[in-house]
Amino acid sequence: MKANRIIGGFTLLLIGIILLANTLDILEWSVWSNIIKLWPLLLVSWGVSLIFRGRSLSFLGPLIIFLGIIIGVVASYMGIGLEGEIVREVKTLSREIAVEVEKIPEVETPSQIGVLPETESTQPVEISSEVKEYSEIEKASIKLKFDVGTINIGESTPLLYECISHYRYKEFEPFEKYSIVGKEADILIYHSPIKGNFRNPKNKWQLKLNNQPIYDLNIETGAVNMDCNLSRFKVENLYIESGASNINLSIPKYNSKIVIDTGASNIDIAIPKNVGATVNIDSGIAVKDLDDFIKKNGTYISHNYNESEFKTEIDIECGVSRIDIYYIDIP
Repeated sequence: MKANRIIGGFTLLLIGIILLANTLDILEWSVWSNIIKLWPLLLVSWGVSLIFRGRSLSFLGPLIIFLGIIIGVVASYMGIGLEGEIVREVKTLSREIAVEVEKIPEVETPSQIGVLPETESTQPVEISSEVKEYSEIEKASIKLKFDVGTINIGESTPLLYECISHYRYKEFEPFEKYSIVGKEADILIYHSPIKGNFRNPKNKWQLKLNNQPIYDLNIETGAVNMDCNLSRFKVENLYIESGASNINLSIPKYNSKIVIDTGASNIDIAIPKNVGATVNIDSGIAVKDLDDFIKKNGTYISHNYNESEFKTEIDIECGVSRIDIYYIDIP
């Protein structure tokens, strides 16, 4: 009987917490649709209670109800309806690395084409009026403006870039602004300003890069889970601005500048062994682990800095955070 009372009390407490989370917009009200779909558990609980009435296992009935509510809440929080995963849209944005450029048609003077001197013609003669030429982009600046969700960067592509977006709500559909000057491209990938409160949008952006061009990456987000393995790419500048975030970053094997400006965060940075690093941290309350560094005049300097093949400068400004920066063998 005592166990029944405890589980019953926890069940009422859980229901109260869910309702509070609903009113504070922490959980969507749709969580109750998941819980209601589990109504057969009431019959299961009733049957178990009848079987074990008066016995030590009589608490199993209320426990089934309690666990059922938890399952419904967890499924809703993860964006999964109990009839299956919530359908999400998929959109891919991309650009070719080789672009068509306008070429001035070649011209020849009369003397070049064997015109007799007595013609005294000095007018150039156009050989071709339509000439097409393709030029390969050597540098690209890519900016991502992303409200909330997951960002993954690490896979390669033969294109200049590919951005694959999964989104649950139409408001998070991505768009592109693209311009090119000479052999340098400027790309903005963004979604429209969000109006309203979208809980658990389950957004996921995957950005694929090419191994040849030099990149500047600028990522502006709200709450985000970020996994970036840049070790195979030539990333010269990386700027990350976010709110609460979980950042897993592998530094490129290239001379680079990394700036991270974030709120409460978990920051893990892996550095290839042939990259020397300096780290400057301006933080609130932070747990820092930089075992491969020495601290000099407020700056952390890696032990291999002087003899390293590449150099990187890392600046971190954050609130309450955990920061772990370490060296790793990256093939």
